[in-house]
Amino acid sequence: MNRLIAAACASLIALGGTASAPLAQTRAAVSTGVATQLVHLPRGTSFAVDLPADARDVIVSNPQVAEAMLHSPRRITVIGVAPGETDAVFLDAAGRTILALRVRVDAGTSALQDTLSRVAPGSNVRAEAVNDSIILTGTAASPAEAQRAAQVARAFVSAPEKVFNMISVAGSDQVTLKVRVVEVQRSAIKQLGFDTQAVIGRIGDTQWLLGNAATWGVNGSLLGGITGGVSRDTTKNYQMQAPCGPGFPAGTLCPVTVNGGAPGDPANWDTAQPGTGPGSDGLNKGNATIKAFERVGLVRTLAEPNLTSVNGEAASFLAGGEFPIPAGRDKDGQIVVEYKPYGVGLSFRPVVLTAGRISLQVKVEVSELTPQGGLTIGAGTVSAISLPGLSVRRSENTIEIPSGGSMMIAGLLQETTRQTIDSLPGATNLPVLGQLFRSRDYLMGETELVVIVEPYIVSPTSPNRMQTPADGLRIAQDAETIFFGQLNQAYGSPAPNAQLGAGWQGPVGYVIE
Repeated sequence: MNRLIAAACASLIALGGTASAPLAQTRAAVSTGVATQLVHLPRGTSFAVDLPADARDVIVSNPQVAEAMLHSPRRITVIGVAPGETDAVFLDAAGRTILALRVRVDAGTSALQDTLSRVAPGSNVRAEAVNDSIILTGTAASPAEAQRAAQVARAFVSAPEKVFNMISVAGSDQVTLKVRVVEVQRSAIKQLGFDTQAVIGRIGDTQWLLGNAATWGVNGSLLGGITGGVSRDTTKNYQMQAPCGPGFPAGTLCPVTVNGGAPGDPANWDTAQPGTGPGSDGLNKGNATIKAFERVGLVRTLAEPNLTSVNGEAASFLAGGEFPIPAGRDKDGQIVVEYKPYGVGLSFRPVVLTAGRISLQVKVEVSELTPQGGLTIGAGTVSAISLPGLSVRRSENTIEIPSGGSMMIAGLLQETTRQTIDSLPGATNLPVLGQLFRSRDYLMGETELVVIVEPYIVSPTSPNRMQTPADGLRIAQDAETIFFGQLNQAYGSPAPNAQLGAGWQGPVGYVIE
């Protein structure tokens, strides 16, 4: 008997217990006989059985799972060692079976169940052990509580994958996200240029050329505005002629100059006609042109998407379009095309927490096609492909906000300034007159993007409270369209045949006249 007590104490120490803190012991009523009885035993606990007859031998098929000890010929204690299953058979002095047990040892869940009761007091979560794994069942008030219960259970097992979360949520919330995306783009263009060209010299002699023209290095060309100037050509001038000699009718002027007349013919200095001559000293040809243009632009982009998603599921929205880009070639050599989206895009994933708070993963993107950053494939050939670039402003956030609260994403600013000055070397620094030899091309752009997010926990409503832009719209007849130019007979809110009090009041996301 003393050996049995010593062996029991040794088993307690091997299981991590102490003499002052013994393992929990369970007593159960079992019936004797050959039929095998099933016993569920948490790991680290003991099971005591009182036998109706004296037992002499104990046979345990897997001692690593459970140990059976005889404290007396009729008192038996079974100790759960490790998760698993084993058989325990007790025999009398004649070798007959007094009791046969099938012992199933699993992970203990009493400490886990107490912890779950404190962590999620409003939920009905139960923990069940199967071998060395834990199964969570029952209902939780919210997905957040179900997630917390699973995190707590993972601390009681050797590996996280041994926790099976089968908790059902009492009610699945739906979240509507109201988003306002406002983008303002301001642009300013200023162009001022002077073009001067001159040819200095005499016909037949060496000519001196002088030219100064604006290149418009920022915008590439003059975008509009006014162009004016003056042009002078002195190779076309008035020249003196003399009367012809004998044989010509009276008053006829010879097509020769004064110095080329017949000898003795008097010169007629009062008669002159235009003709082509050798020009005059100084400027032969010259022109000067001034070009000026200014533009101020303002672009406003506004999108107000409203999306509804079940708790934990993602939703997306796109107001814009898609443009094709080549992605490769197929087996026949044909170009494979993929489409990429652009415009105002929104995607979010809500998770409803306790006390009406919502955790949001929000992604907002505003993009537009632009030639800047584009690509041309096969330039100069008939099959050339030009691909545009994208100007993108994107924001990704994860926030926690109450239902009905608002959050603003601002500070997405972009400013671009480009300027070039063309000038005639040596003349640009002259006071006052230096401006006549300079050309300026200036471009400025500013962009500001603001996003306002408002989540709401919503529930379904009656269809009688719904309203569409087509409610109350009646198309006009041919006579009304022809004689009065009407497109519709009636259009308004609420519909003419709607009940009083039905429909929305005020702006609800679309135009109601």
